[in-house]
Amino acid sequence: MRFSKQLSIEHPQSPLYWNLLLMTACTILATSLLYFDQRIISGSLAWIKPIKFSLSLGIYSLTLVWIIQFFDGHIAAIKRLSWIITIMGWIEIVAIFGQVARGEQSHFNISTPLNSFIFSLMGISITIFWISHLILSFRLFKMTSINPFLKESLLWGMLIAAYAMIIGFFMTSPRPEQIELMKSGIVQTNGSHTFGAPDGGPGIFFFGWSTIAGDLRVAHFFGMHAMQVFTLIPILILGLNGKNQSFKNHNFALRLLGIAIFGITLVMTVQALNGESIFRSTSLFQGFYLFFTIITICSLFMFSLKFNPTKEVK
Repeated sequence: MRFSKQLSIEHPQSPLYWNLLLMTACTILATSLLYFDQRIISGSLAWIKPIKFSLSLGIYSLTLVWIIQFFDGHIAAIKRLSWIITIMGWIEIVAIFGQVARGEQSHFNISTPLNSFIFSLMGISITIFWISHLILSFRLFKMTSINPFLKESLLWGMLIAAYAMIIGFFMTSPRPEQIELMKSGIVQTNGSHTFGAPDGGPGIFFFGWSTIAGDLRVAHFFGMHAMQVFTLIPILILGLNGKNQSFKNHNFALRLLGIAIFGITLVMTVQALNGESIFRSTSLFQGFYLFFTIITICSLFMFSLKFNPTKEVK
């Protein structure tokens, strides 16, 4: 399919293609501004967050473009959902870029009526984004014409990503210290990324994940990018067009991998909610990570035994 045709507004994937191009431009812009603007917001360089979000939305759009090519029928509905996801993503990006330009924290900031409105708008947009993602997952689940292995792999990725999006809602819950400040008439923030320490403390480079307290961004990131893992697997096995019929389905290995990745995401969530940094894991959580890592290795080994790359069926 020609790229110019895919960019046509008549194409169901066109909003996601345009979003990919826009997010690429936003990433380049934010990266450039990072070198000219050295302000610190919430403990990190101001333009780091716009870079992370534009990159993430661009990768999400690219992944969804490949997935949607296998959807049969309901073209108008798929196109509407693509537009909804794209527009909601734009709202997030405009809010984040705008707040950074103003020198304000974008997430959890309720210090003024304007900041509170922007944070609420972001919450509404990401909720609509999540619902649209779930609808696409449900449509994929109902499809019968798609290769069963491909279908199950994509479902694992989309559903784990849907769970990872829910993790974001945990972050918006006010912390006990914030509630006490609100009672005293001091309204600054509502929620945070970390549990067990305030946001903006010691963290790893670029990602900012806390090294001293629980941080839900770790589980959010890991689960969100399960979509890419479970998209890459069928690409490697079935080819870009998903039609390498010489491959004998091995759903057991796929399910092992799905359980392992979801299990790791769930353990990361529980660990963060308990106020424990993944970089200072106790023996209990180390044991869980080791267990699911072994399952992951076993599943990948099973895939390697069955993998026999052949020419794609056209």
